[in-house]
Amino acid sequence: MPGFRTCGLGRCIALWGALSLAACTDPFSPPEQPIAPAEAYHAYFPLRLGQYVEYETDSILFDFGPGGHTVRDTVHLQVREEIVDTFRDDTGLLLYRIERYERSSDTVAWSLRRVWAAARTTTQAIRQEENLRFLRLVFPLALRTRWDGNRWIDPTTEIEIAGERLRPFVGWNYRADSLHVAAQIGPFRFDSVIVVTEVDYTTAIERRFSRAWYARNVGLVRREQWILDSQYCNSSPPPTDCMTRPWELKGQKGYLLRQTLLRHN
Repeated sequence: MPGFRTCGLGRCIALWGALSLAACTDPFSPPEQPIAPAEAYHAYFPLRLGQYVEYETDSILFDFGPGGHTVRDTVHLQVREEIVDTFRDDTGLLLYRIERYERSSDTVAWSLRRVWAAARTTTQAIRQEENLRFLRLVFPLALRTRWDGNRWIDPTTEIEIAGERLRPFVGWNYRADSLHVAAQIGPFRFDSVIVVTEVDYTTAIERRFSRAWYARNVGLVRREQWILDSQYCNSSPPPTDCMTRPWELKGQKGYLLRQTLLRHN
């Protein structure tokens, strides 16, 4: 994976200090506007040929290695998603073909890594990523609207991160936390943003957090994810700081992700 490198614990924690706060606080204004018609929300998931967005992404991958030591690897990438074509599936649904490119910095050429797809109906915004189909948004939205955004995904589905297998999709319950609010996302100031929390729960052995920010006429502008498993609390007796130890320290497999808008057209 381009940009993949090992980091020490102190360096990892410093890099993700801001993200720790992001999981608890949000850079958006209080909601002020009531529900609007479904069509008013389509601009938060725009789809048009030639459209592109570019992101800065920072990740930490957790690998529970030999001797009971967790290895944390960091990767920094720029990601570009561009809509290049349309096609229809076997049900007649119009899908937009998305080419996803990656590079390690501005001075490196883009490399095509994946081909994904997206669709929007009157009431749904759909993303097809690899073999996973997500219902990212529903229309219209009211504050605290809830929906099953992973309805097409078996919750027992496993993914592999740094050679470790885990089940990230148990317990997801999408919720609209804020509508039509102003937000500062990286260098951009947006007048109208929707914030969706896709999952947010913690147990002694799992941390699942995923939140997305959508700006009008741009689409996804920010994403934060914590998908972590740990056996830290499973010793007998458990450590005294079992439930208070930060997940950046006790996570043993999984990943942290921070994705922020860099450029768009």
